[in-house]
Amino acid sequence: MNFNQFVWRNTYRNKHLYLAYFLSTLVTVMAFFTFSVFAFHPALEAKNLGTAVTTGMMAASGIIYVFSFFFVMYSMDIFLQTRKKEFGTFMMQGMSPKQLKKMIFQENLVIGFFATVCGIIVGTGFSQVILTASEAMLNITLEAYFPTESILLTFVSFMILFLLISMFIQFKLPKFTLQELLKSDKFGKGEIKASSRKSLMGVLLIIIGYVIAVSVPAAMVPVVMIPVIILVIIGTKFLFDQFTIFFVQKCKGRKKLFWKKTNLLVFSDLGFRMKDNARAFFLVAIISTVGFTAIASLYNFKERSLGIFDAIPYEFSYMPYDYSGAKAQEAIDIFSTEFEQILSEHNVQAESMIFEWLKNDDFVIVSESIYNQLAKILNQDTVNVEGQSVVVALASDEKSNEKIGTSVNINQTSLSVSEKITSKVVENYHPTVIVSDTVYQELSTSFTPHIMKIWEPQNASEEQIIAIAQEFASDNNFSSKTATIRIILDIYTPILFVGLFIGVVFFVSAGSFLYFRLFSDMNIDIQKFRMISKIGLTRKELKKMISQQVGILFFTPIIVAFIHGIVALTAMNHMFSQGIQLIDLQVLGVLLLIQIIYYGVCRWFYYRKVEKEVLS
Repeated sequence: MNFNQFVWRNTYRNKHLYLAYFLSTLVTVMAFFTFSVFAFHPALEAKNLGTAVTTGMMAASGIIYVFSFFFVMYSMDIFLQTRKKEFGTFMMQGMSPKQLKKMIFQENLVIGFFATVCGIIVGTGFSQVILTASEAMLNITLEAYFPTESILLTFVSFMILFLLISMFIQFKLPKFTLQELLKSDKFGKGEIKASSRKSLMGVLLIIIGYVIAVSVPAAMVPVVMIPVIILVIIGTKFLFDQFTIFFVQKCKGRKKLFWKKTNLLVFSDLGFRMKDNARAFFLVAIISTVGFTAIASLYNFKERSLGIFDAIPYEFSYMPYDYSGAKAQEAIDIFSTEFEQILSEHNVQAESMIFEWLKNDDFVIVSESIYNQLAKILNQDTVNVEGQSVVVALASDEKSNEKIGTSVNINQTSLSVSEKITSKVVENYHPTVIVSDTVYQELSTSFTPHIMKIWEPQNASEEQIIAIAQEFASDNNFSSKTATIRIILDIYTPILFVGLFIGVVFFVSAGSFLYFRLFSDMNIDIQKFRMISKIGLTRKELKKMISQQVGILFFTPIIVAFIHGIVALTAMNHMFSQGIQLIDLQVLGVLLLIQIIYYGVCRWFYYRKVEKEVLS
């Protein structure tokens, strides 16, 4: 058996040892491949949307590729640290340091090759699911195709990545003597220390970053964003490097907590675990924050953008912005003749009416008769206004409604508010003050009336409405609610798709990294639990300890990431003069649920393996 055969057989026979590392790298290959499948889709080349989508997807692929380099390199570094005893055994059998480096180089290439091939195979099936889903999102046909370009790009890119990592990782090999390598699992980790000053500094930096992010004026949020991010990143590094260890030491000093049941066993090496996992926690917390924030903010922005149109109650409208009075009425008459002819050509019937309103600084004023005519067309409730009182239809903007009290002042005349209703009969951006026809006539002499004609189609399909709207796309006085929403979705959805995908990839990658970190320490844990089992460790106690141990690993960085994400989203919403939105909390809740499910699955697999080795 020559050296190359030895490397191959050693890798194959110890496949269980390499599995976690293999699966972690496979996930990043699959994500990159899926992006490239979408970016190179032939259907995008024939669409105006293609350039924007392709550029966005290729940029996202670049981000994932750079992230993959550091992710795989760090995973490989951890993987090597767990194999010290194995390296010592090989060197005792006569392997030279040069051959050891060569073996690691070849091993990494073998794992990288199979991770790349398997990632492409799995990604091929996964990408077809994504293409099917994106067809509904992007309103274009993205049929299945054989992604030759994507396969070549992914294979070449990741083989280069693994080649570079294989070369670079040799310089990071631990420099130990043969005795140290052979007895690496026997040596203690020495005394662990945490700096109280650095621990406090980490917490203070994060708090300072939080306070700045949520307290600065809305216009200053983009300005302070980079300094705040730097403060929080540095603070997070100290939080995991120092504060978590400092916190564990304080907990160990509380006898009632430390000596309670199995807490002694959990806390005994928890400080060393926190120290060993500090870099992993930091990496997972940061990339999870990016993932959470990207998903929640983009989805929130989509809902906010489309929510604007909820305030528009009618489908078609024409309002001459350049004219008023008789000229405006003449322009509406000319347009109506042409528009109603187009409606007839598309076999669409529509109810229509011309209405006028008055605009005050804080609200819109309409007459009772105009309001009730619109309400009947839109199938809404009518109102009854008596004397000098008014009825107020509240706006969708809560801050605008705050300006309406028990009375309204119009032209230095105070009119009492008899009723406040929720209505979408007139545009709902501002409160609508409904006055009697007599009062409206008196007020119209002091304001310049705005005039508009609206059409509400009956039983028209979305495609018919968009086709009609396209006939008048160049007329700035005309608007169509459905057509405008379609335009926004066509522009925004590719950005949303790319952003959500990046967020999901970062989230999944963080989970796969935690999975790899958990199973890389399995042999040490098995030895520990096996010794404890000799003094009477029960299955229930073993399960409890594993749940706590895995829970700390999975939820310590995720909880920090969630807090970072909530503050980041609060700052972003502050730019729109809003607080944290329900939709943000819903998205974060879904992601937390996914993490809990992922934790449950990993804990189950981990417990089965440990139980088999310890209690069988």
